[in-house]
Amino acid sequence: MKVPYLKKKRKAELIELSTQFSVAISKNLSPVGFPTRLESSWLNDFYPLFALLELLLNKRVDINVSREYALEGARSSGDMGAFLEAINSFNASPRVTQALRRAHSETIFSGFIEELRSDVLMAFINALMYSYRGSAIHLRCALEDLYRHLYYMDHPEEYRALQERRETEHSLKLSPLAFRDYLRRASYLQRFTSVSISFKAKIENEMDLFGLNDMLYAQLSSAVHGASSDWFAAIQNASSLQVNSDRESKLANLGCNLAKMCIAFLIAAHRDIFLAAGDYDKSIVFEIFSENEKSSIRSLLNV
Repeated sequence: MKVPYLKKKRKAELIELSTQFSVAISKNLSPVGFPTRLESSWLNDFYPLFALLELLLNKRVDINVSREYALEGARSSGDMGAFLEAINSFNASPRVTQALRRAHSETIFSGFIEELRSDVLMAFINALMYSYRGSAIHLRCALEDLYRHLYYMDHPEEYRALQERRETEHSLKLSPLAFRDYLRRASYLQRFTSVSISFKAKIENEMDLFGLNDMLYAQLSSAVHGASSDWFAAIQNASSLQVNSDRESKLANLGCNLAKMCIAFLIAAHRDIFLAAGDYDKSIVFEIFSENEKSSIRSLLNV
């Protein structure tokens, strides 16, 4: 038998709960609290990554892909004559150039790079509200978006099979571990195997970006599965949405390292687009790195 008052009680409690969280969220995002929250340095670390994603997704970037490949090949081989010739070659008509740019964009940009931008934004929003575990979960999602973007960029047939529902990642035997193993083999990321996370020559047993990637995935996965006391009972009530220095520090380290790694991998994967960007846009992307790191990564990627 249904008890009418239970329905009213449930509705009243949900309204009260919603009201409490609305007040807490509004307070954190108010004109008074919002600017103060943005002073947190690690929240600002999201911006260079977001700026790079906006740059990569901007289809107005003016590049000629054939010319860029020719320049890179000539530069790598040291053939200055071919390099100079490539500079003045591949002057296609605007119609052909536009078609080439569109085909290039469709080839390298699966929906996963847009998912990466979405999850970075969601991590940022959760962090603003002191929802630390929520932010960590979206950072874990962002890592998987990065993996899939880079993998399917290099495997368009598999991506097409997924899109057409002829295959699943399970049938293709793809997993986060398989994606991470692939990144270690990707040709454009090989330059990171010989340097540390500071982009300087790696000494024995020093961590590189691939080791950092594994560590980030493991630590962020503990937030997803609640497998660590660092994330237990992350939200109990509306008053939970307030600064927690331990979680703030942990997430600051994870967020900053993730942003640096994503930026390094994405620039290496899309160097042609990054080189075509203006100096101002490039400087914003590099803001996350220290002066020494900035010099080292620029030299390493020749940007």
